[in-house]
Amino acid sequence: MLVMGTNRWESDIPKDMLTMQALKFGEDVKSQGIAELQHFLLANEQKLLWCTWETDDLPALEAAFTVMNQQSGLISELTPVEDMYTK
Repeated sequence: MLVMGTNRWESDIPKDMLTMQALKFGEDVKSQGIAELQHFLLANEQKLLWCTWETDDLPALEAAFTVMNQQSGLISELTPVEDMYTK
């Protein structure tokens, strides 16, 4: 299943740091067999990052995002892409 992640934050975070953290998180999630990062788009000036994931285990991906959010201060929302077309 393809999942869209929308991430936002309140404080200023350098673009390079966000990019590095996003790629590291993607590697960690992939190495655990949870999901594979497909794409990400960073709009640092709007404090938004969108990412798409391929996964067969949405609950595990949600759990990984919960831990990441607690550590980073990001606020994330995950939505299966097919749900975006049915609303």
